[in-house]
Amino acid sequence: MVRSWHALFLRFAPRQLAALVLSLVPWLLAGAVPPFSLSAPVHYVVSAPVVFARSVWTVGWQKEIDECRGPVDLSARYGVPVIAEHWSCGGAHFPREGSTITLSGELGGTFRVGPVAAELNVATDRVSAIPHGFDLLYQTCRNGSSATMSFTELTRIR
Repeated sequence: MVRSWHALFLRFAPRQLAALVLSLVPWLLAGAVPPFSLSAPVHYVVSAPVVFARSVWTVGWQKEIDECRGPVDLSARYGVPVIAEHWSCGGAHFPREGSTITLSGELGGTFRVGPVAAELNVATDRVSAIPHGFDLLYQTCRNGSSATMSFTELTRIR
């Protein structure tokens, strides 16, 4: 239960907060009272929506990644569960830690995004440096540089 309007505002994401504030503008300009009280107890169930949904469209390697059609399953090549895409083809927009994502196709499921487990340099690191023990890893080369190849933890939740 939210006890004050201050706590209520803290429960909203910035976009939701902006929409709520904008919905109050007509009431405030008219000098009217909004049809609800911001000081009364408010009951909200806030669930985290899936904010990112992608299809892992194939199993492959560099040729398939270069097609920019979405994440590619590289598990067979690496020996650990990994999907990858170029920074410019979606990696730059991959959700940050704490987000929930849904993948369909190869390796489909719902996952919680964890921290970056490793950042490797393709010129100096070997495949053996890729972290093991995760449900899935998401690989992209930050800013398009193979010197900053990041592997983000994905934990299956469904």
